[in-house]
Amino acid sequence: MAAVIEAHDTQSSGIEMLPMLLTQACVKVLGVDGAGISFIDDGLRIPLGASDAIAAHAEALQTSLGEGPCLDATATSDPLVADESSMAVQWPIFHRELVAETPIRAVASMPLKSTRLRRFGALDLYATSPQQLRRLSLQEVSAEIADPMAAMLFDGPGNVWEYGTVLPTWMNNDSVNQRMNVWVAVGILIEHAGLTNADALAALRAYAFGHSVSLDDIAHKLTSRRLRPDALLA
Repeated sequence: MAAVIEAHDTQSSGIEMLPMLLTQACVKVLGVDGAGISFIDDGLRIPLGASDAIAAHAEALQTSLGEGPCLDATATSDPLVADESSMAVQWPIFHRELVAETPIRAVASMPLKSTRLRRFGALDLYATSPQQLRRLSLQEVSAEIADPMAAMLFDGPGNVWEYGTVLPTWMNNDSVNQRMNVWVAVGILIEHAGLTNADALAALRAYAFGHSVSLDDIAHKLTSRRLRPDALLA
């Protein structure tokens, strides 16, 4: 908490920057190289904050590719840690892109669970050396950092987002709203081609990966009519 307050005072940040401040505090307290926080909603991963540009890129890769440690951690509700060899086995595409585009060589992921609302997320810790994560007790990090963090993020006062979804007040910002735009793109593909939510999201991810752009960029092009559904599905 002292590290969060220090980050807040140093940057004069408002409550809308809380996820970023929490990740920066994790880096300082735990001695890792980066951290990221994400929100999982019906299979869609929404990055909420990252400690720096490298961690933000690692977070974006998990979202665009649809695979990675945070999705497994939230699915099983158990913390996990992975080095290069285990990443290559469990998430081969994520591992290939992560190693090619960042210096990160190990990831730990702790599920974030709401105590009173059906919200789930993950705290990811990134390191350039596996030893940085092996010295941590994942159970202690989960109990002393991830659980209080989840309560702070997901059990706070809420407000209604522009499409009617109830979210904590700090989530009502441009970055999160931009990611929520992905669901509009999913709806366009469902209406156009009769796809399921999962298949429409998979089509968006495949097109984004094939054209080396982010999932957000493809969603924006589709919803702004700069990309036709037929072209994306071809």
